Amino acid sequence: MENPLVELAQAYINTTNTLVFLTGKAGTGKTTFLRAIRNKSTKKMVIVAPTGVAAINAGGMTIHSLFQLSFGPLLPGTDGPELTYNAEKRELLQSLELLIIDEISMVRPDVLDKIDSILRSIRGNGFAFGGVQLLLIGDLAQLSPIIRDDEWTLLRPYYQTPYFFSSRVLQQTPYVRIELDKVYRQSDPVFVDILNGMRDQSLSPAALQTLNQRYVEDFVPDTDEPYITLTTHNRIAQQINAERLDMLQSKEVEYKATIRGDFPQDAYPTEMSLKLKESAQVMFVKNDSSAEKRYYNGKIGTIVRLETDTVHVVTADGLEIAVQALEWLNVKYQMDGDEINEDNAGSFAQIPLRLAWAITIHKSQGLTFEKAIIDVSGAFTHGQAYVALSRCRSLEGLVLRSPVSMQNIIGDPTVRRFNEAAQAFRPNEETLVQHREAYRIFLLSELFNFGGLRERLKKFEYLLPAIEQEVFTVAEKLPRQLARWDEERIQKAAVYFNEKLGKTVESLHQQLTGAIGTSKELAGKADNLIKWLMARIKLLDMFSVQPFRTEQYIAFQRESATPLPHSYLKALNAKPNEKLYETLLSWRDETAKKEQVLASMLFSEQTLAAIAAKLPETLKALSGIKGIGPEKTKRYGTDLLTMVRAYQQESSGSADQVSMF
Repeated sequence: MENPLVELAQAYINTTNTLVFLTGKAGTGKTTFLRAIRNKSTKKMVIVAPTGVAAINAGGMTIHSLFQLSFGPLLPGTDGPELTYNAEKRELLQSLELLIIDEISMVRPDVLDKIDSILRSIRGNGFAFGGVQLLLIGDLAQLSPIIRDDEWTLLRPYYQTPYFFSSRVLQQTPYVRIELDKVYRQSDPVFVDILNGMRDQSLSPAALQTLNQRYVEDFVPDTDEPYITLTTHNRIAQQINAERLDMLQSKEVEYKATIRGDFPQDAYPTEMSLKLKESAQVMFVKNDSSAEKRYYNGKIGTIVRLETDTVHVVTADGLEIAVQALEWLNVKYQMDGDEINEDNAGSFAQIPLRLAWAITIHKSQGLTFEKAIIDVSGAFTHGQAYVALSRCRSLEGLVLRSPVSMQNIIGDPTVRRFNEAAQAFRPNEETLVQHREAYRIFLLSELFNFGGLRERLKKFEYLLPAIEQEVFTVAEKLPRQLARWDEERIQKAAVYFNEKLGKTVESLHQQLTGAIGTSKELAGKADNLIKWLMARIKLLDMFSVQPFRTEQYIAFQRESATPLPHSYLKALNAKPNEKLYETLLSWRDETAKKEQVLASMLFSEQTLAAIAAKLPETLKALSGIKGIGPEKTKRYGTDLLTMVRAYQQESSGSADQVSMF
């Protein structure tokens, strides 16, 4: 049976645009929920996270990369980077319906406010986040934002705390908090109670005493026991791993990662240069995508044999796994028609292992271990001890390097107060009905919201006077009244605006053609403007004759866009003999695939465009085109001239032969 809380969260994502904060103890399935939404939701979505590693694990990109934010404090009221976004980025953010932020506990409030400011501005929409729904996933009892004292000095006048919930937008925006409560990682009720006590800062002396029974002085595991040490500082983890590797007498083998395209260094899932030895203890850093599911991210094993491109690992259950390099992708988002598609900006290919005698608590977040040695005596920040202990599947698999004291269990009273107050934001079926109705009203306001038109008219300001009074001024008076409107009034308003926008489109073509000239930037903006107008006119036309319903509005959003009757950008980019150019491109890509090389290594697009424009008649003429030369003429000249000849014959209907000598 499905978890009722999961079903409720899914309903909120699928049928409302209410901001959802999905939280829960470690091991309650937050990441599983994220994957389900990513795979099943029909909303146009983007997934982001505050760090490179978290973004790669979530299958998205970093917040700072998507929104082009600086890493320093983002003071409210300062200009945003949306002023410098290119046309593709603007269109992507204008089309966005759902923004998922994973590991929200690590996001500062100024970052959330900046996202809100950017989306309102670029979408021409005064709703929080420009009307985009946010799904915030994370646990405030775990790792908190990293913020230096000098940064907090600048931000303190604007925010009460460094946590995302202190953002101005969340102080003013209704949202729901859904807390998943079924723990899947641990099954022992005694251990679960200890973890809950640490999380809530309510650990009893008796529970602490039970926990400290896991302290073993000078514990040294047997070599065949797959224990991993979790420690607070990276230098300690590195030192332990280096010392243990040096102790092994076997030969060291180095495996180097292959990096293609753009893959940031802070997101590397393992070492660029991975040095391993037989008998080394290692941890898998990726889930097995095969049907066998032989390993998962965080599983421990021991190397038994090293080959040139394969590492043989035996796990605690006696299974020997031949491990070869796998690939991680650096996702970026781009528009494909009206859809938001994931584009692979780069990749990192490496043996999915890392030395695993020790790891930092920070890097262990999200992982699960069967056996762990934990040292939280040096815990220095909120949530560290809880994160470390909650990585373990059982109390029996846990060994403490030193006893845990109440001073090691660092909590933040601010978080506790927020969690207590946030109980008021727990949703139920009744609030879901209310938020669905609020979503209907929002979509109705979107039907008559022409802020997106005003945004797209930038650079074409001379068109504004014609529609300022008849469209913008009239529409701005509507929002307060919409909730009380009956179907007849909605249809009358749809008829009115449909007529006004229809007249605007009729007069646009001649004006835009004169304004664009040879500017590709303006041509792209003109296409975006016409596309928006055509979609809105079609929507208004639909609700001019039928009742306004959420389902119909959303179904329309899912439809493919009506093709542009005239693309200004395509007209500017049109190449001589375009059909031949497309044929040459297809041939190049197929040839590159057969020869297992990059297509650009055969011929650049500029070279193929030159062939299409010049229509060379002989091999000598072909060889003279920049980017070809004698060698490529010898290898590919006959194929190229055959395509040129076929195109000329098709174009002219002539059977004239083209000399190939």
